[in-house]
Amino acid sequence: MSAPVLISGTSRRVGRALALHLAESGFSVLAVNRRSLAASHPCIEQVEADLCRHDEREALIGFIRSRYQGLRGIIHNASAWLDDDLASLEQMYRLHIEAPFYLNLELGELLLNEPRADIIHICDESASRGSKNHIAYAATKAALLNMSLSFAERYAPSVRVNAISPGLLLFKEGSDAAYQQQALAKAALRFEPGAAPLLEAVDYLLQASYSTGSNIVVNGGRHLKQSI
Repeated sequence: MSAPVLISGTSRRVGRALALHLAESGFSVLAVNRRSLAASHPCIEQVEADLCRHDEREALIGFIRSRYQGLRGIIHNASAWLDDDLASLEQMYRLHIEAPFYLNLELGELLLNEPRADIIHICDESASRGSKNHIAYAATKAALLNMSLSFAERYAPSVRVNAISPGLLLFKEGSDAAYQQQALAKAALRFEPGAAPLLEAVDYLLQASYSTGSNIVVNGGRHLKQSI
């Protein structure tokens, strides 16, 4: 059994596209979600776990250790985009910071068992600029981005640890035309790109020979339009 790539948050949208893309590219994928993927693939094994819960993280780690001798990689894609209140901050802290930190530490030995392994943190371009409307989200994603640097140093040279910081990929479900036009106007490249930019960045990092502790920003030039 080949060492899988563990991907969290693959039940829908970009995460689902990523799991299917890597499976179709020949990787074994261990998809971790609170609920199962809507579509299956012979190269995808699905495990249900709520990564905000310590007991379910413990069960997940025990399952992986009992089943696999190594991991080809971990892609932390699970994310929550919630309003700014204390309860939401706590939930996003657990999902964006605590869960990746814990999984990276507890599964580090399995990563080191492979001749080449990768950890990829899916962050957000707001991590480097903040967000007045989603302060907690931007702050927890900034912590995840920073954590990439520390784990890159800890696990070098056999494990590469990098981050990807996307901007708009897919419109929010149920968004109206006015919102969509406003969102597009924030970038230099004014179109909804879908999952492709993130898939391309993941493909690059999984084969890159000389990249660790790096952050790939795929935001359509949003940083060029800061005055909007």
